[in-house]
Formats: sequence, structure tokens, C-alpha cells
Amino acid sequence: AQLRGGAVRGERSSASPSRRSVAAMPPRAISIKVAREEDLSSHIGNDGFYFDLVDFDRVRAFQIPDNTTMSRLKEEIAVEFSIPSQFQRLWLFCKRQNGTWRPVRPFSTEENNLSMTSLHKLLSRTFLFLNPDGVKLFLEVLNDSSPQNLSNDDGLVFLKLYDPEQTQIRYIGMLFVKASSRPSDILPKLRSLAGFCADEEMELYEEIKFEPSAMCEAIDANITFSESQVPLCCKYLQLRAFLNEKFRLGMGISFATRKARSL
Repeated sequence: AQLRGGAVRGERSSASPSRRSVAAMPPRAISIKVAREEDLSSHIGNDGFYFDLVDFDRVRAFQIPDNTTMSRLKEEIAVEFSIPSQFQRLWLFCKRQNGTWRPVRPFSTEENNLSMTSLHKLLSRTFLFLNPDGVKLFLEVLNDSSPQNLSNDDGLVFLKLYDPEQTQIRYIGMLFVKASSRPSDILPKLRSLAGFCADEEMELYEEIKFEPSAMCEAIDANITFSESQVPLCCKYLQLRAFLNEKFRLGMGISFATRKARSL
């Protein structure tokens, strides 16, 4: 017997219930955590938080459908933080093998039109330590001095200052550097940000891990950032430390420390 719609009684419709349920499945909500410089400033050096960048349990989380595009997310961020989308540059955070989270690269213009699901599939092929339960991002606020077209030679540097008299570490800013440049090239800027004298010496270190104790390795300020990659073997962090975290696109982390004055 024929049923309305042309199906024959007793015969299975060509569109199975399982396929229909998949097609009708609503978008899944995912968590997007967005860290800003304000978060770095308020977290680093407080409540025992020193050697990572940010505590993601204390940043703004957006619950959005997984079919939301990056462009749409920027509109949500614009409303929440009063930062127009054209002044936003979002960086992907990934978890490193030592347990720390680091920005690895900004999203491209083309990726802004992809859904979160598509982005996750695309990025999972390259980055092995993506958060399976959501996405963690760093929001860079663009200004007149921000480089517009980043290349593999560009790096974003986050800066921490250690005050031995107060035994305190705090965040003091970020810089863009060229991977082909030398740390010594930015020493004047680092001294200025830290409020140091123009001729004060500084030592450079790479952070290796912070558990069970903080460990770092010295870096030569006279070789390029790209050449300053060091093996996972390090020394303990010295006092009077000016700490700098370097993020070249696709690269690891480095630290810089202020040289101890003789007493």
C-alpha cells in the first residue's frame, strides 16, 4: 500500500532515522576562553602564579555554537570588551609538553570565515596539544604601531620583571621582534619598559619548566632569536631577574633576566 509522500508500507524509507537525526542535530556549544593583556597583568606574580602567562580559570569565557565563525566571535568580543573587531588580532593558545600554555600563531584572514569546528579540524593536523574541550585564545589589541602583515620572521615577546627587593614578578608589556634579530638589539627598549638605567647590564634566560621548581637556561644576547633555541637542560633562575617570554610564530619560549649587581 502506498502512503502519502510515495513511501511503500513495510519498506524502509531511503532516509534512515539515523541519518535524519544527524542532519537535524543542533550545533554543539563550545567554550572559547579569551585572554587579554589585562589578564596577564593581573595574574602574573599574584597568588603564586609566576611562570606561565595566564590562569585560564579566571579569563572571560564565551559559550558559542560550534558553527560560529571567527568573524562572528570577534563581534561578540567587540561587545564584551568594547574593542572594535578591526582592532582585534586573535592568537591560538596551545599546551606545550612542559604543561604551559603559549600563543603559537595568529589566525589568518581566511580563517576568520571558518566555523570553530572547521578551524579545530584544520589546526589539529598541525598542533598536537589543542584543548579538546574548547579553544583558548590571546587577544592582541592593534594600534598604529602594530605590524599588519606578520611573517615567519616576526615574533611576539611578553615581558616580566622580577624585583628582588620585593621578591615579586610582574608583567610589564609585550614587543614584536624579528627572529633574525638579536636580543641585544632590544635591550634599550627592555630597560625602558623596566625603568632601568640606560647602561644597566641584563642576562637572558629560557624558561624550561616550573614544576617541581623553576628552571631556566642562559641565552647569548649576541646571537639571533632563531639561533637561541636550547635543549631541555637548564639552570636555576637567578635573582634580580628581568623575565622575557619570546613567541616566534611556531617557535618556543625564551626568558631574559636582569644581571645581578655586585654588592
